[in-house]
Amino acid sequence: MTTTSLARILNDMDFYQDISRVETVFKVRALDDALRRFRRTVQAPWSLQQGTLRVFDGVVLYPTASDHDEIGFFDRTTGEYARKPDFRFTSMKEFFEDKTSRNDLSEIWDGGTKMLGIRYKNNNLGSQTLNVAETASEWTASGTASSPTLDQVTFKEGNGSIKFTVTAGTATMKNTLPSTSSDSNHKKKYQFKWIYLDAVPTSVSLRHHIDASNYIETTGITTQFSGQAMKADAWNLFAHDQNTATETGTIGSSPTFTYEEFDLVGASAGTYFVDTSYLREWTLLDYWYYSKFYVETISSTGADQEYFMNSSEVYSTDSDLIGESEFVDVIKYEAMVSVMGNIQNKFIKDEIERKRNDAWQSLFDQYPSLAPSITTSYYDFSDSPQEQYHGYANYWN
Repeated sequence: MTTTSLARILNDMDFYQDISRVETVFKVRALDDALRRFRRTVQAPWSLQQGTLRVFDGVVLYPTASDHDEIGFFDRTTGEYARKPDFRFTSMKEFFEDKTSRNDLSEIWDGGTKMLGIRYKNNNLGSQTLNVAETASEWTASGTASSPTLDQVTFKEGNGSIKFTVTAGTATMKNTLPSTSSDSNHKKKYQFKWIYLDAVPTSVSLRHHIDASNYIETTGITTQFSGQAMKADAWNLFAHDQNTATETGTIGSSPTFTYEEFDLVGASAGTYFVDTSYLREWTLLDYWYYSKFYVETISSTGADQEYFMNSSEVYSTDSDLIGESEFVDVIKYEAMVSVMGNIQNKFIKDEIERKRNDAWQSLFDQYPSLAPSITTSYYDFSDSPQEQYHGYANYWN
């Protein structure tokens, strides 16, 4: 990919004597501001990244890539002529309303965390219920946990959950599995569990046991499966990959798991609940997204920073702006227009603005945005008291 150093961009800006007199730090800030305004207007095709995402039946919230800025699109990873998922990119509100039979895709925000909303209506994905958490005799408590009982008021799925009491410390809950069988594909599955937290613990551990000496375990879980922070007074979905989980004892190629266990490490005193747990297989989808990184620092082999100024408000003239020359010109001239705002030279201002407009036109001519437009549905029924239409409904999509 084409790169242009910050030093080169600053030298081009300093061609104009009025701009050369401005302190460098202010010119760098103007370039960063131009980058921000560019990203609000268009997404450059060279910022498009291809990743992969494991998608599960019954799971709708997923973590984004660390450099995710905006969604591109999703597709199958294999089979050139395979049936395509054909996701509809829609609003957050309509995603949760689930109005159509289409596969839906959205960006979801909660508590300052951006997640992916993916509703993949493929009935071929495997999902096995491990325990519905509605039989208290299947549960035992240890550590600071006690008194597992059936509760039919607070639950996430089905008709009830298991309530348990915690005193401060590490609370452990164990549940036997009503049915067991050997599983030669367990490494291709994730174990999911719903837990209602009265208060946010330090971390969560999940274990899947053959017996007390042989099990797989993931410790130190500090976020929900979706990547969002754990939430107090709410249901939290935790999961771990059985392929990367730590093995203790002998697991073998076709283990028969007989019980589950989880720890709430550093839990506060209170009343907690646990609901259904699952083993779920995944399908792999191509995950195309626009990266928020446009700057490559000197020690990197690719874009690794959003702006020239880093989080410590430090810049290096050895950093590079990633992108084609049309893009670099847009950023450079936008920054120059900003810098000229405090300079009384109308002739130079007009010249730079003309160059800025020409740069934008050249960019749009060659690189139209590929960012998907949000698709929503609107219904007007004939019995609406506000508006009357002939026929059953009017539909726009």
